[in-house]
Amino acid sequence: MSEDPVPTPAAMTLEPCRLQALADELGDSTPVLRFLSTYLSMLPDRIRSIASGLCTHDVNASMDAILSLKIASGMVGALETEGQCRAMEMMIREDHFDSAVQAFTALQNSTDRCFAAGPQLLGKARESLCSTPRTSF
Repeated sequence: MSEDPVPTPAAMTLEPCRLQALADELGDSTPVLRFLSTYLSMLPDRIRSIASGLCTHDVNASMDAILSLKIASGMVGALETEGQCRAMEMMIREDHFDSAVQAFTALQNSTDRCFAAGPQLLGKARESLCSTPRTSF
């Protein structure tokens, strides 16, 4: 009896269907790979922006940074990060700012895993997007 392989951290970080859907919509994988690369490289700055807003109790700055990360995460398929941003957004909207501050650690851990797996994620995305046959309509 064989066991299913344990998914790698990189495999659990991104949902490849989101990237594929974006590539299909654009008709080209090049801008999608560039967007993913930019997303990964900007994670540390985005987390710093969120931390700064939370530390200074600046609702507007916190929301701007959280919404930016949420939208970009959704586009690349970083579902865990997107979900954490969505939860923090609701906490702030419902005036539970302290809960959002407490939730920040989990968000940071998620983005740290994604950032650390960046080269592997880019390689897998390049491999899957560039090897997918395109059909003409």
